[in-house]
Amino acid sequence: MKNLAFKLPEAEEIKTRGYAGSLINYTIGNQYDDESTWKLLVDQFQFCYDIDNGWRGEFWGKMMRGACLTFRATNNARLYNEIVKTIKDMLSVKEKSGRISSYPIDKEFLGWDMWSRKYVMLGFIYFLDICKSDRLKEEVITALKGCADYILAHVGEGKEKGIFDTSQIYGGLNSCSILEPFVRLYEITGEKRYIDFSKYIVELGFCSDMNIIELCLNKKLYPYQYTHTKAYEMISCFEGLLEYYKVTGEKKYLAAVENFVDMVVKTDYTIIGCSGCTHELFDNSTEKQTEETDGVMQETCVTVTFMKLAAKLFLLTGKAKYAEIIECSGLNALFGAVNDENQTMKKTEGRKWIGDNLILVEHEPFPFDSYSPLTKGKRGRRVAGFRELQNGRSYGCCAAIGGAGTAIFGLSAITKRNNGFSVNLYTDFELKTEYKGDKILIKTSANPYGKSGAKINIDGKGKMFKLALRVPSYAKVFDIAINGEKLQHKSVNGYVSIERVWQNDVILLFWKAPLKAIYKNGKIAFKKGAVVLARDERFGDIGISVYKDVKKNFKGSEIPYKMFKNDLFKCNLSLKVTVGKNEIALVDYSSAGKNYDDENCNIAVWQK
Repeated sequence: MKNLAFKLPEAEEIKTRGYAGSLINYTIGNQYDDESTWKLLVDQFQFCYDIDNGWRGEFWGKMMRGACLTFRATNNARLYNEIVKTIKDMLSVKEKSGRISSYPIDKEFLGWDMWSRKYVMLGFIYFLDICKSDRLKEEVITALKGCADYILAHVGEGKEKGIFDTSQIYGGLNSCSILEPFVRLYEITGEKRYIDFSKYIVELGFCSDMNIIELCLNKKLYPYQYTHTKAYEMISCFEGLLEYYKVTGEKKYLAAVENFVDMVVKTDYTIIGCSGCTHELFDNSTEKQTEETDGVMQETCVTVTFMKLAAKLFLLTGKAKYAEIIECSGLNALFGAVNDENQTMKKTEGRKWIGDNLILVEHEPFPFDSYSPLTKGKRGRRVAGFRELQNGRSYGCCAAIGGAGTAIFGLSAITKRNNGFSVNLYTDFELKTEYKGDKILIKTSANPYGKSGAKINIDGKGKMFKLALRVPSYAKVFDIAINGEKLQHKSVNGYVSIERVWQNDVILLFWKAPLKAIYKNGKIAFKKGAVVLARDERFGDIGISVYKDVKKNFKGSEIPYKMFKNDLFKCNLSLKVTVGKNEIALVDYSSAGKNYDDENCNIAVWQK
């Protein structure tokens, strides 16, 4: 396996505080603590409820992965106990054949069955990373092998079904994404049949009518130009390819993954850090993001999955650009999707189809919203991946995946490296870890929505190590002082590295992150550092045109502003910009429009 440049902290080492920490805690209290939901999601496999080619089988594994990452970010003992309970419950539904599926046997290996089995396997695999019981680990590995071997008995070269026969959706991208758990299982067991099946998927190129891996190597087409452009499933396939590279060491596969991410960032990455302005598809959304639409856009599943892929690339390569993806997507698209204002979601459509008839289904509130508007529009419009379950309950894909994103943001703030540590995101966190025989402390105080800068307290116990500090690409100035003395420094590949003997030291960081106007397609948006600002209807009319006046009255992109206290609703950042005779109020996107139970909940990032 390829060595990682960086490693995430372990559960007992990291504490995330501030707004990011509050959202992690929110997922525990409003999702992972709910034993009835865990039981309901396991029941999908006990009784094989996916008789309609559905994806009910994805929910448990998605939530389990997020819960395990959240445990690593919190070391919450209550959460760990809930995880163990549902793992044991899931193990109990395993059939004698090893099969665990939400599809009945007469319908298996169709629709979303392979996709859902992928998530079962990933749920087990992520649990192995935190499991404290060797005996339980053995049970889980046995179950994993049973899941995989049942698939191998039926799917593959020379078997009753090829991988593309297991799904008639999106060219089989959904089925091919099972690559990731098969590679991970090979790493766990060393058993050749699992990497052989992985190779079989990779050589087919993920898609029935287009070799997407080859397309990413030659970069002749962008992802939105492929035959099948479903963003979430495609990103999931490249997560698997990255794992395959780590095992095989074949550099072309790393190149394909990095090229894929670069191309998405160039053509399908919006100002808030998501993709797909035509509901959930790559669609050249870097350009299309300013278009007004009545449809939903920018799925939370896409946000989280792209953050996960960026985090894996960052750990492998140490490149600052991947940390910046996590920062932008996290602070804006993801945090804006968290239902931390506890909306009932009564106006959020849960859709099902009976023939050609659309039926709207009442449902419970979920911890995450599914879509993020950019032009004038509302949050909370529709539940993505909605499926009715039993006992009047239901669930959705974004509701299940969101907690993985909040955890990844917290875990990525600081990472360990062979000769020290790397501070990648400036938020409130504390790392207590052993380094060369002593417990050291690195505590960072920073508010990405507030005054630019950070304070880092270090108790280094007299150890020499390297501390790498990320220099944000949006920082106009980046000053460092250690114990009151300004440090002359040079940024290399987006980081300043400081190697010294550390005692009880204080590092102060300051950078300038002015408010900037961004002009595109005759519209304007505002961004301060990594934080995107939005108009919010609670401040008044958001239709007042500002584009021409801003461009006329202010030279360059930097815009003067003044902060103000927002007494109308909870937010992280509120400021006002004077434009001609008008004064417009702006609020951080992560707080805007979270009152979607109300009528006056329209927001806008891109304005005329």
